[in-house]
Amino acid sequence: MRRREILVFTAAFVVVLLGGAALAQVGTFSSSPVSDAAASLSAEPGVEEVTTTAAEAPSAVAPAASQVAATAAAGTDSGNATAAGDGMEPSEPPKDEEPPKDEPPKDEEPPKDEPPKDEPPKDEEPPKDTTPPELAILFPENEQRFEDKVVAFEGETEPGARVFGGNYEADVDANGNWRLVLVLSPGGNTVKFKAKDAAGNITEKSIKVYLDVEEDKDKEFTAHQKWEVFDGYPPKNKYYGTGTPGTTVWVGSEYGDGSMKIDSNGEWLFYVEFPEAPCNEWFTVVVESESHRKEFRTKWVCASHEWSVQHKYAENTSLWTKFYGTGNPGDTVWAVSEFGEAQTTIESNGEWFIKLHLSDDVPPNDEIKIVIESSSGNRAEFWYVWIVETEQVEFTANQVYGSCDEAVPYDVFWGTATPGATIWVESAHGVGSTTANEKGDWELRVDFPEAPIGEAFTVVIESSDGGYATFAFIRYASS
Repeated sequence: MRRREILVFTAAFVVVLLGGAALAQVGTFSSSPVSDAAASLSAEPGVEEVTTTAAEAPSAVAPAASQVAATAAAGTDSGNATAAGDGMEPSEPPKDEEPPKDEPPKDEEPPKDEPPKDEPPKDEEPPKDTTPPELAILFPENEQRFEDKVVAFEGETEPGARVFGGNYEADVDANGNWRLVLVLSPGGNTVKFKAKDAAGNITEKSIKVYLDVEEDKDKEFTAHQKWEVFDGYPPKNKYYGTGTPGTTVWVGSEYGDGSMKIDSNGEWLFYVEFPEAPCNEWFTVVVESESHRKEFRTKWVCASHEWSVQHKYAENTSLWTKFYGTGNPGDTVWAVSEFGEAQTTIESNGEWFIKLHLSDDVPPNDEIKIVIESSSGNRAEFWYVWIVETEQVEFTANQVYGSCDEAVPYDVFWGTATPGATIWVESAHGVGSTTANEKGDWELRVDFPEAPIGEAFTVVIESSDGGYATFAFIRYASS
């Protein structure tokens, strides 16, 4: 080891300083083991290992030290030096085992505080798409004018999105190109388009185009009546024809009228009601537009039906009932009671129907009167019962005393029964009765003034819901 080499060199250096150059060859810088002679010297009793630094040596011997160093540097192969004193070859020195290296303890690396790995959160939903889809209207241009009323609108949107123009859906290909054919009305047409993607996001755009149509100012005026004789309720007839676009057509009579503007195509059609029309009588209807006039005669045939009324539910567990029947078409029918009312109109076929809802204050299990009347003066009366089912309660009976020494002996009996049930207590010396309350509980005191002293007798208890029980009672002499 290098430490031992340094010690050997130091010892040789001291010897040279003290004893001359005869031992100079001992101090070679070699990693070979030292000789036996050197080992003997080191092991001789009383000899201490002396370590002297160059700075502590006498100045007179400094050249010798330099010479020793030079000789050592110029010597033969390391570890094979020969002693110059007596010419004897030294025996092979024993190999010194190298002492364990005094290496400094390795500093243990502190555990690395590694940051936690970024693991994706479990069951995290992907971000929701909130971006509206693109929507472009490529044709036609805004404010563009057409003479043909059929126009194909075209544009682009996000692939997979749907496009709507008003109430119609466009054809959309895989690349998002869309096309929708629409029919224009004369004049300005504003079309609103809407694109909707799979996430429900919506983009809206609108465009205005015009259809130029030359108006026919000289279009012939015509008027027609659909039915000369008609039925049904309410009384109404159909009128239609042609005329100058934008002008007004009026249709009317003393029993009703109506009007409308002729459309851009010069056509008109509408129904006119005659609510006051007489039944089965002819009357005149006039059609006018600008200077044009035409008259029609017509008649409303109304069927005459015999008055009748039927009661659907005279009893019900719910607070409503029904009535139905026949009568004159158009007549009003009322169903009236102190707990509610309703009305209806008889249909054109002479039939009618009413559902009457009643208030919560209707007395349960009791009759109430309902009156049915019509606008023609018909009248009928009916009765209705709201059925409220009571909960069945098991019959029980109990005796409080069983004996008594009062001047007028008595006992108290109590128990349960169906709510509203009658309870009778009977014996040869006294009787009584009571009614179970809404919860099914009952209690009764019965006096036995004629009961004999010291003799037990039987008391029987019965209820109207079938309950039965017996008890014994004895009267003692008063103390």
